[in-house]
Amino acid sequence: MALNYNNLTALTRDKFIPVLVDNIFNSNVLTFKLLKNAEKLDGGKKIITPIEYGKNASQGFYSGYDSLTTANTEIVSSAEWDWTQAWAGITISGEEEHKNMGDSQVLSLLKSKLKNAEKSLKDLFGTHLFDTDGPNAGAFTSLIGSGTQASTAYDDTALIDITDGTPATMWHTPGAVDNCIIGYNRTLGGIDSTENGSAGNGGAWWDSKLASFASGSGTTSTPCTWDELVAVTNGTAFIVKKMTQMYSQLTIDNDAPDMIITTNEIYDAYESALQSNKRFAGNQQLADAGFQNLAFRGASVVVDSHCPAGMMIFLNTRYLDFKVHNKRNFTFDGFKKREDSDAMVAKIFWMGQLTCTNPRMQGAIVGGPSAY
Repeated sequence: MALNYNNLTALTRDKFIPVLVDNIFNSNVLTFKLLKNAEKLDGGKKIITPIEYGKNASQGFYSGYDSLTTANTEIVSSAEWDWTQAWAGITISGEEEHKNMGDSQVLSLLKSKLKNAEKSLKDLFGTHLFDTDGPNAGAFTSLIGSGTQASTAYDDTALIDITDGTPATMWHTPGAVDNCIIGYNRTLGGIDSTENGSAGNGGAWWDSKLASFASGSGTTSTPCTWDELVAVTNGTAFIVKKMTQMYSQLTIDNDAPDMIITTNEIYDAYESALQSNKRFAGNQQLADAGFQNLAFRGASVVVDSHCPAGMMIFLNTRYLDFKVHNKRNFTFDGFKKREDSDAMVAKIFWMGQLTCTNPRMQGAIVGGPSAY
């Protein structure tokens, strides 16, 4: 095989890029669930997603000639999301080019180069999904904003500890991080959820639920240990009790979390808590894709290596969606000679955003163990 730009580009685009993209999609449970089924858009200065945050006041029962007064209640608004872009480069030096002239050498070289690009993109997407300090400039929206885990009270008394209905002062991670879906007092999708932010109603309709496995409160609280998680009281393990509380807070009728992402330590604690009643059956589609999972009510409990220590993240994925540009959905830009060095380079481009239309249906329990 002649090693030239056209042949390399055609071979890479036809044989290697489809495999690379599939492997990126299947690299973790969220990219498998969301990125693989991303909605493709054809452009626009911003990505606009409609959101519903109020109740229609023009409704009710009536009798006979009762007056049916209509009220102009705004129930639908929209969030605006900036496009973000990602790329990975594939470079072949002049030396590599001349050492790999035969067919087998060309295939081996391309496999090696594409494997490195695939690994880089997997890590890029997996890491930024859980970038707890907020996304870097130009990166897509992060899943959860928490910063460095520390013993700090919530700075907003409107947030309630779901265990007892009182303002939360417990081991927790600050959630006021802009452009993070699970959080509070932050700007997300152009909507400000601080007390005097968008809609002027304290922004609680745009905040998520947060709770803690920790014991104690405020600066005296400490993260929960693994043994405390699996401890049984009145026939129920502590971890199951906390999961039940969070699941209930995020459930309205049949609208409930369908995915719970956590760490190996917390996953194993949950599995240990199930040993006595053997409720192990998880989602078969996830299992077929290679993701070990357990069931909790209607949700699949899975491990993600990027999940921050001590966290259990509850997601309702019907409100989460990757939007991608249909001309930049892991698009391959063929090999070209570099002007400034003895090398040729190709690039893989992605353009899109992770959006959420209902953050209040997402939540997290923090303050869990980071070791056994």
